[in-house]
Formats: sequence, C-alpha cells, structure tokens
Amino acid sequence: MTTDAERLEGASPQFRNFDWEKAKNFYYVAKMGSFANAGRFLNISQSSLSRQIIYLEQHLGCPLFSRHSGGIKLTRKGEELFTIISTTFSELKGFTQNTHVETPNGKKRKIRIATTHADAAYIINDLILDYNEKHPEVSFEILTNDQLLDVVMNDVDIAIRPYDPINNEIQQEPLFNLEKRLYASIEYLEKHGEPETLEDLKKHRLIAFGHPNLHPYADINWILRLGLPEGKLHEPIYISNSIECLVGAAKKGLGIISGYEKMSIIRNSGLKNILPSVTREEGSGYFIYPNYLKQDKDVLEIKEFLQANILA
Repeated sequence: MTTDAERLEGASPQFRNFDWEKAKNFYYVAKMGSFANAGRFLNISQSSLSRQIIYLEQHLGCPLFSRHSGGIKLTRKGEELFTIISTTFSELKGFTQNTHVETPNGKKRKIRIATTHADAAYIINDLILDYNEKHPEVSFEILTNDQLLDVVMNDVDIAIRPYDPINNEIQQEPLFNLEKRLYASIEYLEKHGEPETLEDLKKHRLIAFGHPNLHPYADINWILRLGLPEGKLHEPIYISNSIECLVGAAKKGLGIISGYEKMSIIRNSGLKNILPSVTREEGSGYFIYPNYLKQDKDVLEIKEFLQANILA
C-alpha cells in the first residue's frame, strides 16, 4: 500500500497561487535546522510555524522535511525548494538593489545599514555622519535591532554583525573587536570599596541587562557569572534592557556594570575600570553585505572608510 508520504514524494510541485510568505518561513526552518529556532527568529509560535509548513507541503504536493526524534531533515524535494527560494530571493534583491529616496536636493541613493542598538549609537553613527557629509549624494537609513538577522531576506544593504559561518550568500570582512570590562563610579567605590578579586564581587552590587535571550550576539550578562561556580548567577541590584539606563545607574553610584571599553558611552562616562585584568573578548564585528553588492562602488567605499576610521 502506498503511504501518504510516498504519494507526496512522487507528486509534482504545484506553484499556482504559491504562498511566498510561507516559503520564507520554510526557508528559515531549513536554514536554522529546527522549528524552535526559526520560530524565535521570526517571532512565530512553533505550532503556528509547523502548521504553515504542513500547509505548504499539502499545497506543493510533496513532503519538505522528514521528522524524527532527533529533529528534522530536508527531503530531496525540500532541498530543491530551499535552493529555489534562496536563489529567487537573492536574485530579486539584486534586481531591486538600487533603491533611491527623493530629497529637496534631488534623488539620492539610499543605503540601509542594520546593526545592534549599541553598535549603531556608540560605534558607527558618528562615522556614518562624517562619511555622509563628504558624500551628500548618498542617503543613509540606520536600523537597530539586536535580534538575529538575515541580510538578504531582511532588505538591508549592509549589516554589522558577528561572523556568520553558514551563509554563503554574503560577503563578510572584519571591522572591529570588542572587549568587555567592569566599571563603577568613584562614588560607589568610596562607599563600598573596590573589589580586588572576583570572589569580592559576591559582596558588591551588580547591574545587569534584562532579557538576555533578546541579545543573541553577546554574552550580555557575563558579569553575573563572575566568581561563581558554573550554573550559578549573582542576583543583580538593578536590571534594564537599555544600555543608557545601565550606564546612568552606574554613574549615580548604584553598582558595578560590564561594558565595552571602545564604546563612546563607556569611554565618556567617567566610570573607573575595576579589576582591569578581568576581561571578556566577544569576537569581531564584521562588515556584511550580499553577494550581489560585492562590486557596488558605494558599499565598497563605505567599507573602506569604516575599516580605516572605526575605533581609531
């Protein structure tokens, strides 16, 4: 007897009235290797995402994933569809890449740059403004988002993010390194003393980010593990998901924070680096752009400008 899966596998895909939104969701499930990871990325429940993929399989008349206790795996038809969708979206983006914006001074090329909130505000923004002053023919849109990002599918020209080891549709070149350190105000240290060892942190007030799961690119609450056995965390005295609020709390003498020494908000805060030998290197920020822009004059000039001037 022929099973439903076998009938689906042998069927010809039907592309009439094809649902490209569900195709995009299929793309991310395939790329990330699980419904759970793709659901978090897309902000869709795992059950809803699974239903959409089942609908897509029924519409196409073929199974796209084989499901088993160890997870999911693309079927032969699923691999074919993944290639088609990846190529199609990439080619469409290449076709529509030269977006422009109308200004009082005429039409300008618009370049969209995506990065995290902190990197945008305290590392690249001033440099982009300097570049724009010298190149008024270009208009910039800076998009800040601390979530995972697909450069091609999310309609941006440039992303400044950590290296992506699995995406072969993008160019990636190193831009900067970040190192995290510990900081406190002079007021706090005069009142509570300066820690001399990691063990001393148990007696101090620590300030931390809220919702660390929303910051997939960084070990955002590294400070809460310092000096403790694996699996244990310090209890923070204050939590916020805003770096500005955290630095503000530290400047008022509330407690100790961790921060990146090369970010202007830390450099200009007046906070003192404590336990200077205690650091955490969090890898490099990369200048990332789609393959179809690898010969784009504007993108290459921006890359060279940032590489020459960033954190100088």
